[in-house]
Amino acid sequence: MATRISNSLLILFLVLMIPSIAVYAYNANHEYHESEESKVDGLIEKSAEQRAEFILFGGIAIIYAIPTVFIAIYRNKTLPYYIILVTTVVITVIYYLSKTTGVWIPDGFDNWIVDTTSNWKDAVTKISQQAFVIPLSMLLMYVKMDK
Repeated sequence: MATRISNSLLILFLVLMIPSIAVYAYNANHEYHESEESKVDGLIEKSAEQRAEFILFGGIAIIYAIPTVFIAIYRNKTLPYYIILVTTVVITVIYYLSKTTGVWIPDGFDNWIVDTTSNWKDAVTKISQQAFVIPLSMLLMYVKMDK
């Protein structure tokens, strides 16, 4: 019974996590191309800001993808669970700071990002992050109970 529940939680986690990884990767790719276009147009400061966002979104996609693979393959190792949970908290704090007070980005121009817009990418990532934390935490609980 516990194995069936654990397998179901893993599937649910993957179903919720994969769209988040895909959207972060898509967003990173988009920001990279926008940065290149801005550089061609001579908008160096805007290009630097977009490059910083490319690095942020690409890093998040990688930080989510690698532990997710480890959780799927080595379910009894706890470190990948903690990496995803801590990363999710940090991402959520950065996201809400960028929507309210702004977040400083190390782009060489001392820029602060204050983003008051919201789009489908924000909706997909925030909803999936809030949702995948539940099965992930429950899977971690099962791992800790078995040890």
